[in-house]
Amino acid sequence: MAAITTTLVVGATGATGKHVVLQLLQRKQHVKAVVRSKQRLLDSLDEVAPNTSTEFSSSLEIQEASLLDLSDDDLMELTSQCDATVSCLGHNISIQGMFGHPRRLVTDATKRLYNAIEANQSKHTNWHSSSTKSKW
Repeated sequence: MAAITTTLVVGATGATGKHVVLQLLQRKQHVKAVVRSKQRLLDSLDEVAPNTSTEFSSSLEIQEASLLDLSDDDLMELTSQCDATVSCLGHNISIQGMFGHPRRLVTDATKRLYNAIEANQSKHTNWHSSSTKSKW
């Protein structure tokens, strides 16, 4: 039996993120998600697999916040409690989604998460992103 791990998922309410959260929960892993809308995440999980939000409520910890509004200390604390981080951040494929506010959400959030993980490097070594790598 695999050890239970805690995974931070950002972008959890998106098309990819909700499936990542669901698969982790189905594998009996603990999931922390930072989302702007807790109810949107719960609803999207239940759309994919009915009763997921109830069935896995003890394994799902949701922090309602905008990732960019969290302080560097908040991000360091959040990532220090996790064994892995999965970024499913992305933009809607539209002019507004790619060039509207906040235009640099993915880049800025990824940079800040990476810096928090680096600061906790001795404990936290796994970083996964569904986005392509880019130089910043």
